[in-house]
Amino acid sequence: MTPPTPTPSPRPSPPPPRTSPHKPAPTSERTSRERIDVRVPNWIGDAIMAAPALLGLAKARPDVEWTLWAVPRTASLFEGFLELYGEGSCFSLEPLPPSFRGPRRFADLVGRVRRNAAAAALVLPPSFSSAVLHAAAGTPRRFGWPGEGRRPLLTDVGPRPRRDVHLRVQYVELAELLARRLWGRGVEPPVEGTRLPLSARALMAGEATWERTGLVPERTIVLAPGATYGETKRWPSEKFSALGRDLLEKGWSLLWFGGPAERELCERLAEETRSVSLAGSLSLPESLACLTRVRAMISNDSGAMHMAQASGTPVVGIFGSTSPTWTGPVGPDARVVHLGIHCSPCFSRTCPTAIECLTGIEVSTVREQALELASQGRTGLRPAVFIDRDGTLIELVPYLRRPEDVRLVPGAGKALRELADRGVALVVITNQSVVARGEATEDDVARVHERLRELLAAEGVILDGIEVCPHHPDFGPECACRKPSPGMILRAAHRLGIDLERSWMIGDNEGDVGAAEAAGVRFVLVRTGYGRDVEPGLPDSGSVADDITIASQEILSSLPTPFQA
Repeated sequence: MTPPTPTPSPRPSPPPPRTSPHKPAPTSERTSRERIDVRVPNWIGDAIMAAPALLGLAKARPDVEWTLWAVPRTASLFEGFLELYGEGSCFSLEPLPPSFRGPRRFADLVGRVRRNAAAAALVLPPSFSSAVLHAAAGTPRRFGWPGEGRRPLLTDVGPRPRRDVHLRVQYVELAELLARRLWGRGVEPPVEGTRLPLSARALMAGEATWERTGLVPERTIVLAPGATYGETKRWPSEKFSALGRDLLEKGWSLLWFGGPAERELCERLAEETRSVSLAGSLSLPESLACLTRVRAMISNDSGAMHMAQASGTPVVGIFGSTSPTWTGPVGPDARVVHLGIHCSPCFSRTCPTAIECLTGIEVSTVREQALELASQGRTGLRPAVFIDRDGTLIELVPYLRRPEDVRLVPGAGKALRELADRGVALVVITNQSVVARGEATEDDVARVHERLRELLAAEGVILDGIEVCPHHPDFGPECACRKPSPGMILRAAHRLGIDLERSWMIGDNEGDVGAAEAAGVRFVLVRTGYGRDVEPGLPDSGSVADDITIASQEILSSLPTPFQA
């Protein structure tokens, strides 16, 4: 069924895509960083399960430039990593061709890897070709799993891959091997259901997509009936159709989901159930952004199931020939339907009989699991206070670029500490056009934020995040994150698991007010910074406070006592 006619969106549409989402630091600064190559997995699900390992490495060593080498199938999944510069980490993305065949193509690719001059490479795919690339380029240290005759191509070999341990855990073990042998330290273990960072542009595109469908995402359950692997991963389509009709009768909206290969199947099922299909019409980042809003997904063991996990969406995973122990969804918002018959898991693409491991799964079993998840909603979401930086949290210094000029507004530390004690996430949201203007680098901004964190830590405050927009429309292409766009708020909310309906914004200018309204959060305008000039035009939906101390008291009075996630 064709989606309904679009309706106007209250939020601005994202601008056209750009080659790079942020202005790179000058060459002298970039070359001063230690550089590590990461060859990311080739399959969507595997790439998503590798994300906790990559984020753990970046958190352990934010001073390292992490170069992600990815094939076209998975490269766009990591676009959101390029916007983590507000957290001090540096990721870059290098696209690989779909195939390395041919001596000329391979030689060109080896030259690209060699010019990147990485000190080490973490080779996550288990293939021979992925290891030979970095060996031929002369990368000094090469970390990876054995197998496929590639052990001689690696300098540091991890344990042989297993199917009785979750794959995301095994990726973290490889990351641990690299971190301990290079720096003598480990990485944090994987977080269950870790969200994949998304760009502001993708999240804004997701909002626009929901406006086009006419559906209410919070009342929508997504069904993903495909699986590239083969028929032994695909629950019968007629059972998906019956399940969809059951859910419609229960009052839920349906959205059929998949890639280009599933377009025909999903359109047929949407027609049968008089619902909507978006299969094959969105990029991977846009698909992830759309999934951040839905109530639940029901999926085969496929890339779609892992995309639900990466978007923070509750998911029911249906397993046949494969093992939920190895690749299943994890966390409190995940359910698995798996018969576990005597021949399963066989990991075969075909079945000599009737695929009893899937055909034996009843519609009622899947429906009950899905309704249970949908009724509980997303667990662990908490409110946040989004805080403007200059003139709100710290004294206003135009075009601030020196850490020694950072001074907290009086009472700011105590105010944030009281909010944090009530379980509220604290996220700084700041436009920093000094980067686009060429008056500071992203490393300068990172040093300012390092000083800000030091000052707050002395007051007993640890920020949950810092979101930065380094752009300005007069000094480069338009972006999707600069306030008054809600891009930075949406980006932080997705990554940190924030409930926007219970969240607040504290700021001192029109951009802060506009971003808060567009994101659907309440706001308080402070009279510090530019606040007094902005106050006369403040919308009726906002309130005013003399400073961040009084603003925080207003917010505290609106929270339950104590707050429970």
